[in-house]
Amino acid sequence: MTAYHDPVASLYTFSQCITLSDIQADGDWKLIVADLGNGLYNMKLKVIKPKCLFIGTNLMSENTIIDLPTGVVTFYMDSLEPRTPAIAVASGPYIYVYKNLRPYFKFTLPTLEVNQIEQDVWNQIKEEKINVYVLRDMLEGMRAEGVVLTVRSLRFLQLGDAGDMENFAEMYKNTPIKRQTVITCLSTLKKSVADDDAISCLVLGTESKAVYVLDPEAFTVLTTMELSSVPVFLSVTGLYDVEYRIVVACRNGCIYTLKRGNTDTFKYCIELNSQPVGLERLNKTIYVGCMDETLHCYTTKGKKLGSGSCHLNYT
Repeated sequence: MTAYHDPVASLYTFSQCITLSDIQADGDWKLIVADLGNGLYNMKLKVIKPKCLFIGTNLMSENTIIDLPTGVVTFYMDSLEPRTPAIAVASGPYIYVYKNLRPYFKFTLPTLEVNQIEQDVWNQIKEEKINVYVLRDMLEGMRAEGVVLTVRSLRFLQLGDAGDMENFAEMYKNTPIKRQTVITCLSTLKKSVADDDAISCLVLGTESKAVYVLDPEAFTVLTTMELSSVPVFLSVTGLYDVEYRIVVACRNGCIYTLKRGNTDTFKYCIELNSQPVGLERLNKTIYVGCMDETLHCYTTKGKKLGSGSCHLNYT
């Protein structure tokens, strides 16, 4: 049976950008959606309230999102009364936090180290020691060798016209070069106690193959954990101050288990036959759906318990 139904809602989103929460502490749970718009612009955070029990919805709140959202969660960031949760939206290198349906705080991911050779060639352009053709050749060589370039360099390499390259270099040569990553997945972790309305940390995965745990009050990085691939799904259990597990499905088709105080993440690895499309941990069992239309379940130690096909018929 369908509890809520709106055939003309015109929403474009994914499951990781949808959540339910009692954001007004009135016992009436709302549907929170990060709408991708058309994929290029018109991205919005929408809070939807059902008009009645079985049909129709009412748009309660709407906020513009600058970049494509990759995750939405609600979490309690303080002990104030009434106990209303905040909304966190992951978008690009930022997490936008909304409190009482209004913008409250923007967290920016720490910048990454820039390759020294890339830094040097842009400095040589600034000092007019080389021209844009030499710059292009050096950057292309670095990329061919597997060096992770900054967005500025990648955009420069997309230019084919000499005039465009000259204008681009002139525009950015005096701007400090930096390398920024983006958020790929988002979750929460209770900090000290397991109550439903307890203060929670934010847990986020990034394109730079890292998982961060953020303090919910100061929004500083509490823990950083490195992976061998880009995380795409998170399942988090436990308490940050006591003991916790973060099960991470990555783009390389592997699942890793991160634990408090453990730096050897590759010891706890599950290799899948296909890339994951969904992940959930229930009690001590990990369930993962894959792109080859199969569903697998494992113990937290990586032992396979079973698998099956889940073919879909489109009619």
